[in-house]
Amino acid sequence: MAGTFPAATAWAPSPEQAAVWPEVSGNAINGLGAAAFGPPRPVFWRDDGHSIEHTGVLRFFYDRYRDNENIREARKYRQRAAEYVDSPVAPAPAPEPADGWSDAVKRAARDAGADDAGICEYDESWTYTDRPHPAGRWVVVMAFAHEYERLNSAPHEDAYIEVMAQYGRAGIAAKRLANWIRERGFSAEAKTGPMTEDVLMIPAAIEAGLGELGKHGSMIHRRFGANFRLSMVTTDLPVAPDAPDVFGADLFCGSCQVCTRACPPDAIAPEKQTVRGTKKWYVDFDKCLPYFVENETCGICLAVCPWSRPGVADNLVAKMARRLPQAAESR
Repeated sequence: MAGTFPAATAWAPSPEQAAVWPEVSGNAINGLGAAAFGPPRPVFWRDDGHSIEHTGVLRFFYDRYRDNENIREARKYRQRAAEYVDSPVAPAPAPEPADGWSDAVKRAARDAGADDAGICEYDESWTYTDRPHPAGRWVVVMAFAHEYERLNSAPHEDAYIEVMAQYGRAGIAAKRLANWIRERGFSAEAKTGPMTEDVLMIPAAIEAGLGELGKHGSMIHRRFGANFRLSMVTTDLPVAPDAPDVFGADLFCGSCQVCTRACPPDAIAPEKQTVRGTKKWYVDFDKCLPYFVENETCGICLAVCPWSRPGVADNLVAKMARRLPQAAESR
């Protein structure tokens, strides 16, 4: 049965897509408006046929571009991470490097292909309700910057291919880093996107110091802006956590309306909303996803974000450094 969509905007989904939408709202599954805190529920990136209500939409999305050779090849590159062979855990732990495991593992993450990396302690509230908590006390989160001009073509297949390329790079790097840790005698498990399956990556990345949540629902990094993807590794390697990096992106988003105005389906709210007991930036799933599905994914909001434009982030960081103390005093 076709699902119901929000009030029409300048853009509306095709009848073919509307026909495969479920009755349940994705916003409800995500906990929009829920006053009490609760663990996350899966809503889209699951293709097992039974654990999400939006399986029909997901398959519509994949089938829509199945005959596009460029997109098909990009998906194959992303799939390489799933085929990467895991190293066994060495029988005895390696000696700790002179500069400590924390610096060593972040250096190994960059050697594996990451553009930045941070560490945090895993919070069990990041685990989806229908999956077990991952093993390992610690998380190494990695960031992978897009080629801006390709992402800036969104919505276009070039942007889709760029996103797949970075998901592929991120997935392979996570597998390599997990092997690096196992070969030194500690457990490690790679988490790759977009089919992460069991955990939320964005809260871990924020806690690990890779950026702040932006109005467009994605992270903003102090150097890459919103122009990057994530992967991560859970592990029992004895490391120390990094601190969250508060550099003013959240404050900036409070007055900036660039992504809100640029969103064709009008999915980006101008103010924070309550989601699973937390007031935060949130993108309307039931408006965003239909446009995403019919337009070779999207990414418009990430590309137009002022933080993403090459050569701009450093100036914005400096500007916000002057505003942050004033904002703190006014609270």
